[in-house]
Amino acid sequence: MTDVSAEITVPRVLAWNLSHLDNVVTQLKAVIPLIEAEFNSADSEYSKSNEYFQGPAGDKAREQSGTEKSDGIKTVDVIEQLPDIISSINSTFRSEIAKIRNALEDVKSSKWDLFCKDNGDVASRKSNWETAKEHWWDPLSAIAEKEKESSDLQDDIKDALAKIRDTDLTETKIQQTLEDLSDTVKRGMAVIPTDPELARILQENQIPKDKMVLWPDGAVLAAIRLVDPDFNPSSMTESESEILQALIVKQGGPLFAKSTLEDFQAIKLKAENAAKDGQFGDSVFDGQGDAFRHAYWNALMTDKYGAGFANAFATAHEGIGGPANREAMDLYNNNIGRQIALANPGASADELASKVSAAIDDGKLIVVNKVNPEGPVIAWSNTVAQTDTGVPDGTGIPLPAHH
Repeated sequence: MTDVSAEITVPRVLAWNLSHLDNVVTQLKAVIPLIEAEFNSADSEYSKSNEYFQGPAGDKAREQSGTEKSDGIKTVDVIEQLPDIISSINSTFRSEIAKIRNALEDVKSSKWDLFCKDNGDVASRKSNWETAKEHWWDPLSAIAEKEKESSDLQDDIKDALAKIRDTDLTETKIQQTLEDLSDTVKRGMAVIPTDPELARILQENQIPKDKMVLWPDGAVLAAIRLVDPDFNPSSMTESESEILQALIVKQGGPLFAKSTLEDFQAIKLKAENAAKDGQFGDSVFDGQGDAFRHAYWNALMTDKYGAGFANAFATAHEGIGGPANREAMDLYNNNIGRQIALANPGASADELASKVSAAIDDGKLIVVNKVNPEGPVIAWSNTVAQTDTGVPDGTGIPLPAHH
């Protein structure tokens, strides 16, 4: 999935207009009874048709009406969950942004001439040497007080940013809720590409949603905290946790858990950094840069752990659910990355990166064209400018899992 949350900074969250979320909640609550009434009314009219619409055709029409009512009620049930989810997200955003604003006021009024960076780091414009000279009668205490105040304020701001980042990831909760729509509704709302091959890719690269868990836990978490007491588990799909658990066992067990996870995360970080710093750095969200990241990540995983592991984990990662176009893009590009690694045994990391870049230039990977008149749609990587790719507004509708 596309990690938009990684871009959360102090200036960005302070610029958010949260009233839009309030409007969404209000509109959703208003439309729910209207939708329900429409379906009930239509079904009622069909049920009266026995008097004038008889025979197999009439029976079929009434059967279809019942199915449509069932789909409609299921859709209402899904929509009814959204206002509470969105309200909860909005409430957290407001409280944490308020904490950031308060901390920034303290930064501004501090006698230590403090300032805050975009990422939440707090520092003084004056060096410790300058502070010591200004407080010559007790320099060590002054430096200690300055360091403590800047550290405390930095912790407050970074903690708030982390909570906002975690809450922003609950977009996945909205996406998983939308997964409960009926298959008929999902298909009816999908934007299908006119290119037959892209249409096939879109519909076949869909997987069932998975249960979300916090991992690591148990003996693995205990072992990691022996060397890193502040380590916290992360939210991931249950399948991801099981695959990583098996990897840790294979690499020597819980005592080697931290080094195993660090090696594993280093591969993902290498792919992320290469995507941001490379020729596709302007399209790291659902564009060529995102395609590069996924394909390169899978190529590197295949090189280190084998194609079976890379396939299992990368696929499990998409079990979080989400819009159909983004899920198809990621799953397809993951597979291309594994194919590149298998076709080039012994290739260096740089050589694999070059192969992935060439595949993008040759139109062998998938991106999301966000300026398509009929709605965001997947497209070949050499047919859309980087500026025309990206994360569409809102949350897209998923497609049924391909079996």
